[in-house]
Amino acid sequence: MLVLLHFVGNALLLGLGYYWLGLGESSGTRLVWSFFVAAVFVCLSVWLHGATFAYFRASDSSHLTAAFRAPFSNLVPLIVLGVFVLCFYALLEWWRHYSPQPAFKIASYLTLKLRKPIQPATILRVFNILQWVLRWAVLPVILLPLAAEISTRGWSGLRGPSWARAKRPLYGLEVPLLLTCAFWLPFKLIGWVPRVSGFGMEMASFLVRLILAYLLFIGAWLLAVFFSSAGKPRLSQPKTAPSP
Repeated sequence: MLVLLHFVGNALLLGLGYYWLGLGESSGTRLVWSFFVAAVFVCLSVWLHGATFAYFRASDSSHLTAAFRAPFSNLVPLIVLGVFVLCFYALLEWWRHYSPQPAFKIASYLTLKLRKPIQPATILRVFNILQWVLRWAVLPVILLPLAAEISTRGWSGLRGPSWARAKRPLYGLEVPLLLTCAFWLPFKLIGWVPRVSGFGMEMASFLVRLILAYLLFIGAWLLAVFFSSAGKPRLSQPKTAPSP
């Protein structure tokens, strides 16, 4: 049921986002409508994914309705966390475009000090690797468990035991792999153009790749949320029977 909700809900959110991108801002009324649609998009996105965190956080995962009611009281802290994440990733994107300049300066400095030519491309490659690790491994490992805590506990989730999951070595491998499958691999799949003959085959190939990419996004993202919210320890049952 949760997979079906995400299949439909994320499709509707994508449609709403596409509609918002096409809105004009030539008048005050249209500008207000654009802000309203953007606010609805943000709230619905936070509600859907916050409820997913809450669903996997619950000790009894059979009550889907209760899980979707939980984020209503925690929308504000979840939105604040989302804004913080967007700002941080925007800063990383800015650094990606700005990094060639300090890479050139560092390469020049090292060449002067070491008396050995250091290519700016080498320094830039190091910057890109560090940025990739920060973008796909370090930040998600910290922020996803934090989002899971906030989805059920609100502001008090900031003091929750989210670091317990972040410290697991296996979790540090699961999240980057799943997020890569959810957000990077689908775009590569859509951008891949196989050699086919005829417009009909090209369109069929595109639709198949689009559907597969969408399913890959949903599956990998739900697994990432699952491991970040509860994972196997929460679903496992104690192996020792209580003594009489």
